Amino acid sequence: MLKIAIKSHVQGRVRIKSEYFSSANEAQLFTLLQPFVQEFRHNALARSLILVYDHTQTSLEALLALISNHFNLKLPPSTTVTVLEESYCPSCTSCSRCEVAAKHPQTWRHKLITFGVLSGYALYLFIKETLLGIVVVASPFSLTAAVALFAAIPLLQEAYSDVKAKRFTLQSFMAFSLIAAIFGGEVMAAFEIIYILRGGMLLEEYTAEKSKRQIHNLIALEMKKAYVLVDDVELEVDLESIKEGDIVVSRSGEKIPVDGEIIDGKAEIDEASINGRSEPAFKEKGDVVYANTLLHRGRIYIRVSAIGENTYLSRVIAKVEASLALKSPSELSADRLAAKLLKLGTFLTGATFLVTGSWLRAFSVMIVMSCPCATILAASTAISAGIARGAKQGILIKGGESLELVAQSEAFCFDKTGTLTTGQPRLVETHLHKGVSLEELITYAARAEQRNHHPIAEAILKEAKHLGITCNDEEPSEILPGLGVKLVHQGTVILVGNAKLLTQNSVNVTALHRVAQRHLELGQTVVYVSVGTNVLGCMAFEHEVREGTQAMLEGLKARGVKHLVLLTGDEVKVAHAFGEKYGFDEIYANVMPEEKADVIKALKAKYRRVVMVGDGINDTIAMSVSDVAISFASGGSEAAIEVSNIAITNSNPRDILKLYDLSSQSLHVIAQNYWIGTSTNLASVAFAAFGALSPVMAGAMHIAHTVGIMANSSRIAWGIDNNS
Repeated sequence: MLKIAIKSHVQGRVRIKSEYFSSANEAQLFTLLQPFVQEFRHNALARSLILVYDHTQTSLEALLALISNHFNLKLPPSTTVTVLEESYCPSCTSCSRCEVAAKHPQTWRHKLITFGVLSGYALYLFIKETLLGIVVVASPFSLTAAVALFAAIPLLQEAYSDVKAKRFTLQSFMAFSLIAAIFGGEVMAAFEIIYILRGGMLLEEYTAEKSKRQIHNLIALEMKKAYVLVDDVELEVDLESIKEGDIVVSRSGEKIPVDGEIIDGKAEIDEASINGRSEPAFKEKGDVVYANTLLHRGRIYIRVSAIGENTYLSRVIAKVEASLALKSPSELSADRLAAKLLKLGTFLTGATFLVTGSWLRAFSVMIVMSCPCATILAASTAISAGIARGAKQGILIKGGESLELVAQSEAFCFDKTGTLTTGQPRLVETHLHKGVSLEELITYAARAEQRNHHPIAEAILKEAKHLGITCNDEEPSEILPGLGVKLVHQGTVILVGNAKLLTQNSVNVTALHRVAQRHLELGQTVVYVSVGTNVLGCMAFEHEVREGTQAMLEGLKARGVKHLVLLTGDEVKVAHAFGEKYGFDEIYANVMPEEKADVIKALKAKYRRVVMVGDGINDTIAMSVSDVAISFASGGSEAAIEVSNIAITNSNPRDILKLYDLSSQSLHVIAQNYWIGTSTNLASVAFAAFGALSPVMAGAMHIAHTVGIMANSSRIAWGIDNNS
């Protein structure tokens, strides 16, 4: 029975993986699938296919059956293709490692216990041999040999998977060297090497993979329930049961669960997660609304046009996933490194034997070159330390490559709303009509807004509290979506809202027009207050900028970042007022998600690396095509956290500078570690070739330079500067 692992799947797009794809003929595959798919990508190295298809014309099952027939698999007529949904795999450093992990899954607790047992046995050998002076039996059939083989099982499984797939890799070379060491009488050297290797693998997995899995487990995009209108009765139903054409009801404070058209009602809807707009949009009959947007105030009836995987949100996620699927630099880098080590180790081992004629010397060289600690740990320990230090500071880094690229990036792009601003308005200025006091203006405004949960209403009530003004009136105000609020207090009408609201109620606002226009040009929101037919004044609000934003932008410039870009869905005046104030080199206003991605692609053609910092669903496509995606996780959308390479949990702009400095230090330490590892390896090979280094001493050299590398890397985790 054919087993195909689904790496990712949304409606109309699937990434599948099978060992058969490693040797498949790409031209034949394309000819076979072209009539049924819209897009086709074959990655033989990763043994995967990425297919984009029209789900209304074909199905996933039909495509899988087509592929199974192509490989001439003799399946019984009643047998169906078994699809195995893979668990989340944050990074794939080796195809064979993923395959072994899938076939022989081990819990983190099991791996930790195994390494603990190995550590206990290593301590036993040290005490017995070094402290007590008792010679340890180290024959191929001794306990030490058995323990070494047991510790090497994961490596032997990977090597077997490679050999079966007709690949000779570093895993194969290392496995052969370990077996040769054991049955060649160098059991202690074999144990030392596999012990160091298992420790390095455990450290790397703990620091990198655990961080990614924790972030992945935070993501929960699905809504479970919604209200549907059935025969004039609102019924709560499972979201899965809603069909296209149903009427869904949404009220103030709720997230809209579907895409659709408003057939009745009106509301103010926060669409920042979709288009990045800082102000709620006024929607009424005939307007389109999107799933996962927040209904601030109002009540609407929505005729469903799309649910589940067909919603705008899901389509954005699909585009994000498609962009991410094209990236596999970590896997390619690991393969290139393994190939170089394999070639060099094989060459030096063979050359030593040919020149010296000594199997013992050649064997020592083989042991030196069979363990990749010197080169792999040089980077992985520094990156692991950087990831660990970042986590302590509330910076969750999903992979070493992302950490490295931050300091190598020449352009940084920022979303505005929710990223550089908190999304909460604050009162910046008031203008009073002649004879009106500030306390009078705020009192009437607070009286009308006291039961309103709109962000501007909350800012007014905050100002009232600051002035010591309390309102305990019982009269309910009328919320007018898109306009403001209206309150009838002791027979007098109080209006708090925009100019349109006051004009509709015969209140003249001409006297405040000039100052209001000035605030509007600065991208601020103007709210008028009137009592009866008399305007009392107006208030100007702007979204609160996160503390440290200015220092962060200036700090990036000081560190050598060449280009700062603002990408926002805000209107032109709002965007340019903000961008010019904070010193951005380029400003893009009123941009939709796809347009943000186009800007990122254009910047990548001009600058070496591009970073995208955002927090909303509207940022995810741009984040997915950037070299490094950074999300502000506090209050940010789940989709942005999922697609980002790095999550700033506290949403503090200053953490961007901490991240940049951490990246710079990690790169510097990696360079130092490569020097330590390479120099000791070359010296060890030279000594081994001249007979001055026995196989056991070769293993000891690994311990020495590994300790040196890890000690150097630990400076990052402890926050010790490179110049210290």
